[in-house]
Amino acid sequence: MARSPAPARSPARGQALVVFAIALVALFAAAGLAFDVARFYAERRFLQNAADAAALAAANALVRGATPSEAEADARATLARNLAVSPNGSAPAPPPTTPVYETGHAGDPRYLANGILISGAEVRVALQSEVPYTLGRIVGLDRAGIGARARARTVGDLLPIAVRHYVNAPGPRANPPTPCDGDERYFMDFLATADTACLGSVSDRTLRQTPSPGLAFDPANPNNDPAHHGPIVALVGQGAQPGNGANFRGFVALDIRNFASFTSNVFYNGVTAGTNPNTLKAIEAGWVATGYPGPAFPPATTPPDPNDQVGIMDGNSAGIVVDAIGQRYRPGDEVLAAVYSGTVMGIPDFQYSLPGTVQIGTSQDRSNQVSMSVTKNTDFLGQVYTSALADWGDPTNPLATGTLAPLTFAPDGATPPATVVWTTFRTSGASVGISTIWILGHSPSPYLTDHYYPVAVNVGGVVRDFTSTASGQVFAAAATGDTATGTVTFSTPNRSDTAFGGSITVSVEGGPAASGALPAGIGPISVSPSTFSLPRGTRQDVTISIGSGSLGPGEYPLTLRATGTNADGQPVTRLFPILLDVATAGTSNEYVDIEGFAVFRITQITANAVLGYAISGLYADLNDPALARGGTARLVPWN
Repeated sequence: MARSPAPARSPARGQALVVFAIALVALFAAAGLAFDVARFYAERRFLQNAADAAALAAANALVRGATPSEAEADARATLARNLAVSPNGSAPAPPPTTPVYETGHAGDPRYLANGILISGAEVRVALQSEVPYTLGRIVGLDRAGIGARARARTVGDLLPIAVRHYVNAPGPRANPPTPCDGDERYFMDFLATADTACLGSVSDRTLRQTPSPGLAFDPANPNNDPAHHGPIVALVGQGAQPGNGANFRGFVALDIRNFASFTSNVFYNGVTAGTNPNTLKAIEAGWVATGYPGPAFPPATTPPDPNDQVGIMDGNSAGIVVDAIGQRYRPGDEVLAAVYSGTVMGIPDFQYSLPGTVQIGTSQDRSNQVSMSVTKNTDFLGQVYTSALADWGDPTNPLATGTLAPLTFAPDGATPPATVVWTTFRTSGASVGISTIWILGHSPSPYLTDHYYPVAVNVGGVVRDFTSTASGQVFAAAATGDTATGTVTFSTPNRSDTAFGGSITVSVEGGPAASGALPAGIGPISVSPSTFSLPRGTRQDVTISIGSGSLGPGEYPLTLRATGTNADGQPVTRLFPILLDVATAGTSNEYVDIEGFAVFRITQITANAVLGYAISGLYADLNDPALARGGTARLVPWN
C-alpha cells in the first residue's frame, strides 16, 4: 500500500519563532535599560544631594568668616563623607582641584562641568560620575556619564533695625584720647575700631580704622579686642536714640519706604496706611526669626535715593524687637543691619548734626573752632538760619549773663547739605561749670520749620559729669485724659576722677519754643525720685508720669531739666528734649536715610536693649561678600 507524503512545514511557523526570539531579546534589552535608567536616576539624585550639601557647607564656612580655600576644604570634606558609598556600590571620584569646563566655555562659571568654584559670596559645585551599564551591555552599552551641579551664596539676613553710624557728629572732638575711651558724650564713629572711633570727623576719617572680626568673642570680656572691633554701643532699644533727640530707638518699619513727601509713602507686604501700629510691630518682630521677606533693599547711593529711606516706629516700640532678638540670638552671634547717619529725618525737613557738649575756657576765644553739619531730605529746597538761645531757667547761664558772647554762625543761611561754623564763640570771666544753650535752626520755606537742639557748654574743663537716656524719649498716652509713664536712667562714669559725686534734681518743663512754659491743659506731672545722689559708677532710674489732661491728639515737645553740683563744687545743668504723645496712631512720618549695611556682633541682650559692636565696615549692597558673616547660606538657581 502506498504511503501518503508528509505535509510540508509552514513558513509562517518558522518566521514566528524568529520574531519571538528577536522580541524576547528586545524585551530583555528594554527591561535591562529600564533597570539601568532607574540606577542612573538614583545616582543622579545621590550626586545632587552631595553637590547641594557641599555648596551649602562652603557658603556656611564663608558666613563664619573662612577664606575661600578654607571654604573649599569644607566642601571637599562634606563630599568625602557623602560620596563614600553610592547607590551603585562605588564611590564617585571627587572633583578635580583644577575645574573642568564644557568645551568652548573655559573660565565661564555657568559652564562648570566638574570642580568647585568660590567667588566672593558665591559657591558652585559640579560633580561627574561614570556608572557602568548592567543589562544594557546586552545591546552594547558600556557606561553612562552622570552629573550634578549646585550653586549656593550667602544672602544678607537683614534684621528689622537700623544702627547709628555717628554720635555727636560732625566732630572733631577736642584733644581726643588715644586709644579712644568710648565716651558717647563726644564724637564717635561706630563703624570704626573702638581705639580710633573718636578720632577725626565725619568728613575726615584718615585716623580711623575699619573694624574686623578680630579675636573670638569672649563672654567674660566682650571688649577684648578694641584694636579690631568697634565700640560697644546700643544697637536697638534703650540708649540707641539719635543725636537729634528724635523718637527712635533703632526699630524700623522695613515695609514702608520713600518718605520724600506726605503723599509718596510706599507700603509693602500687605501693609496699608491704616494698619494698626501694634499689628505692624508684631509682624516686624516676627521677621527677626524668619528674615525680612523683601523686596530687597537697593544698594545705597550718595546722596540717598528715596527708596533707601525707611519709616520708623516709636521709641517705646523697641521692646518687642529686643525680645524677639533675645529669643533667636545669643551674645557672640553676628547679625546684619542697616546703618543710618544717626540723624532722623522728617517730611520735608532739615536736620543738624552737632556736638552734645562743647568745651571752652573761662576766658577763651574759640571762634571758628566748632562746626556742625546741616542735612536735608530730597523735598527740602530752602535755606536754614542758625541762632542760639540761653536756657530760660538758668539765670547764671553764660549766654544770659554776657560772659559768653552772643553766638554767630556762618553761613547764615545755609543751603543743606552744608557745614555751619560758630564764627563767634568767646568767653570773658565765665564761671566754671556746665550749662546748656539751645541751637535753633529756622527755615521759612517750603514751610515754616523750627528745630531746637540742646548743647551743653563745658566752661573751664569740668570732668565730673553725668549722662541720661532721656533725650528724645516719648511718653505716650493712648487717649486724652490718660497718663503717660516712662523711665529714664541717669549714670556717671565708674572712675573716681570723673564721677559726678553730687546730687541731681530733675523736673519737667515745656519745650524751648515756649521758653519752658507747659502747654495749657496738660495734666499732673510727677518725677520719682526728683532728687538723688550720683556717686561713682551709679545708675539711677527715674520714673516720670505725665497726665495728658485736656490736651487734644498730637505731639507736645517738653524738656527734662537735670541740674546739680558735682563733688568739685561745680554746677552742672543738662536739658533733654522729651515728647508727650497723645492719642496718635498710624505710621510715623519720620524716617531715616539708609547709608548702607554692616555686620555687628552681639555682646549683651537685656530687657531693654541689644548691645554690640561692628566687625565690618559700611557697604552699599547688603549682599556684598564682605558682609558674608552677617548672612545665611542658601541654594540658588545655577543661572
